[in-house]
Order: sequence, then C-alpha cells, then structure tokens
Amino acid sequence: MVQNALDLLLIVLLLATSFWCVRVHRRLVALRVGQDEIAGFVEALATATARAERTVQEMKAASSEAAAAQEAQAASVEKRREELARTIEAAQKMTRRLEDVLCQGAKLAAELRARQDAAATRGARTEPPPVPPAGPVESAPTAPRRPVGGDLLEALQKLR
Repeated sequence: MVQNALDLLLIVLLLATSFWCVRVHRRLVALRVGQDEIAGFVEALATATARAERTVQEMKAASSEAAAAQEAQAASVEKRREELARTIEAAQKMTRRLEDVLCQGAKLAAELRARQDAAATRGARTEPPPVPPAGPVESAPTAPRRPVGGDLLEALQKLR
C-alpha cells in the first residue's frame, strides 16, 4: 500500500508538474509573440526616427535657403530705397529751381505790366516802353544754373 500511495503521490506531482509546464509553455509562447511585436515596434520606431531626421535636415536646408533669400531681398530693398531717396532729392532740387524760375517770371511779368500801365496812364507817348532784360532778374549774382532737363535726365539714368 505504501507503494500505491507513493505511486499516487508521484502521479499527482507529475500532473502538477505537467500543469505548470503547460502554463510556462503558454507564457513562453506569449512572450515570443510579444517579442515579435516589440521587434516590430522597435523597427517602426527606427523607421520613423530616420524619417524625422531626414525631415529635420530638409527643414534646416529650406530654412537656410529662405534666410539667404531674405537677406538678398533685404539688400535689394535697401538698394532701391537709396535709389529712391536720391531720386526724391533730385526731384526736390528741380522743384525748388522751377519755383525760383516761376517766381522770377512772375516778377518780370508784374514789372512789365506795371511799366505798360504806367505808360498807358502817362498818355500816348511816342517812345516805346523799355524792354525788360533777356535773362531772369537776379538781385545777387549766383552760380550758373544747370538746365532742369539735365537733372531730370541724370536722375532717370541713376534709376537704371
């Protein structure tokens, strides 16, 4: 009987061991499946990382190109601003000269009218009215003026 009891105990222990072996086997299978999933995840992560690195490099290149283009555009804008400032300055000089000429012309016209009115009020004299000077009347000698058209031509050539 002892022999049967020991055999029975051995059978129970073998059944318990078999049960635990089946459980361990299932866990190992699940671990292998999980390992395959983890390997797939790691591979996908590596691919995504490589793609992100390429994208970052492309963005850096695009950024440097945009910065270079912006610097070139800023230099071009500054150059055009300077050209425009020179053109405006030349136009202001021409405007002042035109205003001076118009003012002198108005003075000459007023003097001529005054002389004609004075001659008409004195009566019908036989002597002709005095002829105004051919050039503009200047109160003080000034430097010879350049023709206005020359300044305009010069300003337009600077714009090219």
